Amino acid sequence: MLMVTLLLPTDAFQKTIERFGRIDIVSNNAGTVNEIYWKKMIEINLNAVIRGTFLALQHMKKDTGGEGGVIVNTASMAGLGPVMNSPVYTATKHGVVGFTRAVALASGLSGYGVRVNALCPGLVKTPLIDNVTNEMYGRFAHLSHFTDELKAGIIEVPVVAEKFLQLVTDESNNGAVMKITGDGATYMNFKDVLKNPLP
Repeated sequence: MLMVTLLLPTDAFQKTIERFGRIDIVSNNAGTVNEIYWKKMIEINLNAVIRGTFLALQHMKKDTGGEGGVIVNTASMAGLGPVMNSPVYTATKHGVVGFTRAVALASGLSGYGVRVNALCPGLVKTPLIDNVTNEMYGRFAHLSHFTDELKAGIIEVPVVAEKFLQLVTDESNNGAVMKITGDGATYMNFKDVLKNPLP
């Protein structure tokens, strides 16, 4: 039986273990856009992903009695290239991508049995997009018209869910970063500065 757990406080992870005996899949999928309250955005978009991943590893890794599994961290297309009117948002999502790739390697080399992947969708049709106003871009609100074209390729939620499942079920994926646009999905092929110690 597979159990899916969303990013939750420590006690929720423990209660899931107590009720179902294990955690197989964790999705770190919280996010916000507001350049005015940029410290809060860093806390939600990046710090929460790090905490959620470390909590998940604590309960899932094989060397402490877990049974392995997979963690999927939601980043964004902003994690692959700059969004000029949202520099802090861009930084948080770049952080999620870098953190995911590094912790995936660490997990693999440590024999944890936990794969860690990242999902980088473009604009997805969710309430987050509907509630963003130009004012939320703060000091760079005057540049919003340069990114208006992104709204032309809005992605439906079921498309993202399907690709999420692909990252979960394909056991060859560890450290994978999947970009999703209105044209489809592709895996990013990073040219590492440091040699990747895994095949």
